[in-house]
Amino acid sequence: MPHEPVSDDTLCSRAPDPPRSDTRPVSPPIQLSSVYRVGGLDEVDALFGGRAEGFFYARDGHPNGAQLADKLARLEGAEAGVVCASGMGAIAATVLAMTEQGGRVLLSDDLYGKTTTLVARELSRFGVRHDFFDPTRPDTLRDALAQEPDASLIVAETLSNPLLRACDLEGVAAVANEAGVPLLVDHTFAPLLCKPIALGVTLVAHSLTKLISGHADVTLGAVVGPRDLISRIRSVGSTFGQIGGAFDSWLTLRGMVTLPLRVERTSRTALDLARRLEASPMVSRVSYPGLPSHPDHMLARRMFGDRFGAMITFDVGAYERADRLIRALRDIPFAPSLGDAETTVSHPCTTSHRGQDPETLERLGVTPGLIRVSVGLEDVDDLWADFAQALEFA
Repeated sequence: MPHEPVSDDTLCSRAPDPPRSDTRPVSPPIQLSSVYRVGGLDEVDALFGGRAEGFFYARDGHPNGAQLADKLARLEGAEAGVVCASGMGAIAATVLAMTEQGGRVLLSDDLYGKTTTLVARELSRFGVRHDFFDPTRPDTLRDALAQEPDASLIVAETLSNPLLRACDLEGVAAVANEAGVPLLVDHTFAPLLCKPIALGVTLVAHSLTKLISGHADVTLGAVVGPRDLISRIRSVGSTFGQIGGAFDSWLTLRGMVTLPLRVERTSRTALDLARRLEASPMVSRVSYPGLPSHPDHMLARRMFGDRFGAMITFDVGAYERADRLIRALRDIPFAPSLGDAETTVSHPCTTSHRGQDPETLERLGVTPGLIRVSVGLEDVDDLWADFAQALEFA
């Protein structure tokens, strides 16, 4: 039916009608609209009351984010999920949703520096207390809960950053569930290596910026878990402006297509590279869960099987040597993130753990000579050639 004639000004100003189609796109389309057209006030009430499905304002949610959250929830065996503006946004929204003034959060040792800072420094200003436990020894969590049984949340990582200590997910989850305290696990370093929810974990967070999107062109995070908790986290995320955008959600959906292939390839390459680094006389220690020398090797084998992920750390003994090695690398860039298709290196003391006090760094084993490697898709011989000449120079 032809449209009524309107002025050029009106025609240019108004959005066109969506094209009619009896077919569906194979790839999910990008939907960048920040606001959605609503039929009337009763429809607004139905949307906010959960009696109608749809979108209202992108800060609350949008189609690309909903598609991504659903895919991640299915991948992890969860009921629901929410996509946030970054991995820290997802963790912050979860902690804010689960704690209150006077509450207590239990943090695993070796936790990512910003997560520790969020709870220990920022939330402490609002009366939130914290304690630590050893994620490799669930009895230390039981002891911490017994001393003060008022914890509102437990936070751990499948593999710690940067030393790749493995959390005994099944054991820690059993203690948490026995105490009735939700357990949030940051699974950023270990997508597809295991399924934490199947092991008893309550909530699983990912920095989608990293391995899941896989191309260093996204800043995004997510948390998945029980529908009622995710609903509360989504509400907090909207209130604090932490919901992720449509374009990054679409890019992450695109990147996930190759995630299984990348996990297989980088796990093989990382194990080979870790063995070569461990054999080098210029390296004082290597941390990789696939090596028998790693303190959690048997636990990692039990949880992961024969794939141990893309991350390696190694120590060259001193800050100056680390700097010389980084500068001597010809093709491997120094970049303070991880999970790209291209191999990168980082220096935890000056990046991820910057600002931590020296006593904490010493306790964690994060030394000035420590270098973190995010293994990409290159040939392992080419990677080793670059590391070998840089080690000689350092």
